[in-house]
Amino acid sequence: VLLGLVLLAVPVLLIVFMIWVVKLSGRVRELETSLEKMSGRLDASVLAAAPKALEAAPEIAAEPAPTAEPQPSAPTEPKAEAVSGPWNAGGTKTAPPEPEEPEAPAETPIPDAPIASADEASEAAAPIAIPTIADITPPKAVVLNADKANALGDWLKANWIYVISAVSLAFAGLFFVQYGIENGLLSPTARVISALVFGLALVVAGEVIRRRWGDREEVATAYLPSVFSGAGIVTLFGAVLAALHLYALIGPVTGLIGLTAVSALAIVLGWYTGPLLAAIGILGAFTAPFLVGGDSDTPQAFYAYFALIMLTGLAIDAARRWAWVSLLTLVLVYPATWMLYLGAGYPEYATLLLLGTVIASIAIPPLKLMPTHGGAAIVESLSKTRARGWPEFPTRLVGGTMLASIVFLLMISTDGVSGFWLALGALTVLFVAISFWAESAEALEDLALLPALGLFVLPVLQMLSYGAVYEPVVDFYLAPEGTPAPNAPYILIAITLFLSLAAALRAWRGGRWPVIWAAGAAFMAPAMVVALEFLWLVPAMLGTYAWAIVATLIAMVMTALAGAFARIDHDSHGRIAGFALAAIAMIAYALTLVLTETALTLALAVTTLAAAGLDRRFNLRPLSIAVQLGAIALGWRLILEPGIDWAMDAPYWELTLGFAGSIAALVATLRLLRPLHRPAALVVVESAVWTYGAIFASVLLFRVIDDLTPGRGTETHWFAGIFATLWLASAANQLWRTQIDGWTKKLRLVLTGLYLLLGALVLGIGLTFFNPAINGTRVNLVQGVILFNTLIPAYLLPALIFGFVAWRFRFLEQGLRIASGIVALALAAIWAFLAIRHGWRGDLMSNPGFTQPELYTYTIVLLLLGAGLLYQAIARRSAPLRKAAMAVIGLTVAKVFLVDISGLVGLLRVFSFLALGLVLAGLAFLNRWAAARIGQGADMTPDNLTETTDEKPEE
Repeated sequence: VLLGLVLLAVPVLLIVFMIWVVKLSGRVRELETSLEKMSGRLDASVLAAAPKALEAAPEIAAEPAPTAEPQPSAPTEPKAEAVSGPWNAGGTKTAPPEPEEPEAPAETPIPDAPIASADEASEAAAPIAIPTIADITPPKAVVLNADKANALGDWLKANWIYVISAVSLAFAGLFFVQYGIENGLLSPTARVISALVFGLALVVAGEVIRRRWGDREEVATAYLPSVFSGAGIVTLFGAVLAALHLYALIGPVTGLIGLTAVSALAIVLGWYTGPLLAAIGILGAFTAPFLVGGDSDTPQAFYAYFALIMLTGLAIDAARRWAWVSLLTLVLVYPATWMLYLGAGYPEYATLLLLGTVIASIAIPPLKLMPTHGGAAIVESLSKTRARGWPEFPTRLVGGTMLASIVFLLMISTDGVSGFWLALGALTVLFVAISFWAESAEALEDLALLPALGLFVLPVLQMLSYGAVYEPVVDFYLAPEGTPAPNAPYILIAITLFLSLAAALRAWRGGRWPVIWAAGAAFMAPAMVVALEFLWLVPAMLGTYAWAIVATLIAMVMTALAGAFARIDHDSHGRIAGFALAAIAMIAYALTLVLTETALTLALAVTTLAAAGLDRRFNLRPLSIAVQLGAIALGWRLILEPGIDWAMDAPYWELTLGFAGSIAALVATLRLLRPLHRPAALVVVESAVWTYGAIFASVLLFRVIDDLTPGRGTETHWFAGIFATLWLASAANQLWRTQIDGWTKKLRLVLTGLYLLLGALVLGIGLTFFNPAINGTRVNLVQGVILFNTLIPAYLLPALIFGFVAWRFRFLEQGLRIASGIVALALAAIWAFLAIRHGWRGDLMSNPGFTQPELYTYTIVLLLLGAGLLYQAIARRSAPLRKAAMAVIGLTVAKVFLVDISGLVGLLRVFSFLALGLVLAGLAFLNRWAAARIGQGADMTPDNLTETTDEKPEE
């Protein structure tokens, strides 16, 4: 590995030095050539002024020769004209100055390459422009965009023949290597030498054409130098590879030196010729090993070869600012690396290449040892609220490289034990590199999220593929006693905790997002602990106490970090709150591993209360998230796991302690949060209090009934009512939480509808199949005394849920509240009907028909209900209540005349109607009096309206 690093470092340094040397030598040679060509044609006055121009200014004023005052027809002194040539980069002529006002000729910039033809050298020479340091600085990067992509497409349409020519010449050189002349008449050595000679001949031909006739678009030889030189470079690559890989004529060291020389030659030629040659060279270099084919005893050397080509492409971009060359290089290096990995293996070399590609993409294009990428980060450009525009090209380049490398590293992680640990180590290095090495590159801060996410994907892939690291953890559960426990989960936790500390240090040092760094530090280690439990079942495999100790140690680290940040964060508590939240979560998690069911539920309740207390004491708003999670976790414990099943069999004291203790802790939490502005936490906790209270009452009632009437089972009206109450309470809980805006609102609405549908379904079964007035089996008989029996949990409890929603949920639309109230009244009426029938018929409720006392009771109850509504209408001055009261009274009258009269005879009929008449008269009087008090006309017939007035009543 050390030898490979040295061999990689030497070519890179040679490439960098060669770029600078070639650049400077080209400028000097350009100046010398131009001075020699122009020295014989320069005017004496220009030559006299040249030294002064070298010392004083970039512009040189040419003084006209002393002549007589010119006549209109007399010829003027000829002036030098700027023409297309080595000193004019644009290739366009400069208009001569007016004869009357001779001025110094303008300075013309120096081109990138010394190209001049014989005809151009014979034309009038332009004044000399002295280059400055700014003239030799690299130009701004050519950033890819839609316009340039369209321009490339247009160029390919117009110049496709050049591309085909270059490809054909390159294939000719490769076939020199593989087949030889006349089907093998040449020996392998002769084939390689012939290919080398052919490649060099192509390069020389391209250079001769470029130097003699040029490579600009306006000349007939445009693009031909790039075609010949590019094909020659591909041929040279193929020849060296064949000598090393196909015919074994040279060793790996000699082959690497040869490839380095060809890469350096490609950089030099690309510097003068242009990006087309660079593209051909890079494409050919990556495809040559797969075109040549064959077997090799040292296939791992090709990882170094691909790394060299990758560095070559990035170095060309760094020198010439051809950004698309970097993009082409990185697009090719990943499939080449993966195909080599699939064929040869060696995950350590593949990992090193993937890791080095990311580091090189950060450092080489800007030519900075310490990255300073500025501008918008990728996550900022994706934000809808704080968008800062599209990131700069170097940032996008690093982001794409980072993502691609992590994807390939995750694939390598499934290749045995070594692949897993290599990928884990590479992800760790990438995270640390972004955190500290790229600390000054604010645009790269968000990229630390990618290796962090990759770290959590590793155990998922191991579980799905039953990987070599995951398998021993599962097998340890059935291993013989004395077998040492696998240490992979603990190493994973240790590395994740190290990254948490690194992120905390990054948050301590500042940056663009210190709070987010702190949040990541607080999240990573606890999240890995929980992930390994759910994915690898580590506590069940390795033991709960050992895993609880791990969680406790992480809680201690988070507590220490919270204390450390508390010393520097005096006004802002964002970073402190994240670590405090993580500590509380780990403590609660450790308690879940070692405590019994009831103790764990109480521990979670106390932890939730503690989070609210810390928020109240130190104003740590993020801890309200812990309060919400604690309330939800309590619901999980009380309803699902261990949930209702545990509640049905647990002793009464444990049941009461678990539910009542949790509800009391939540009530105390509400009192602590009331003075603070925590609307989301208040909504969640308040809904939890009412929901868990309703569930506790329902479960306790079912337990009492079940103990008093053993052997009844679950096919009863009270079980259906209690079960429906649980679902309806859960629906009301989710509906109450819809007051919290955000993406969860739609989810809560869906849950509300689902729970309401389940509750209505179970309640419908209780109203039909398990209704004691319909199903009078021994199991389904009403248990208890009159009015205090199993009809209450069956029908009155669901009615109370709907009535509570109609009364308390004032954020709902009025129509929904009225509908809920109507359902509550209907269920209450059903309960009253069944309670009265049970009072008169007992266990014979399902027998058909009604007795006279039962009918009288219904009538009396209806009259009392109407009178009560009328009283409420008077007290509240409510016209709707008064109308409802009169509707109930009208229903009573209809019942008497249509139902009760058929069973009345003799004096009983007389006294019954006498009593009804007196009661109705009194209610009519109250109705009229109430209407007058409310300020509206009574609902009476026209005959009863004895007083009228033409005056408009006062409002």
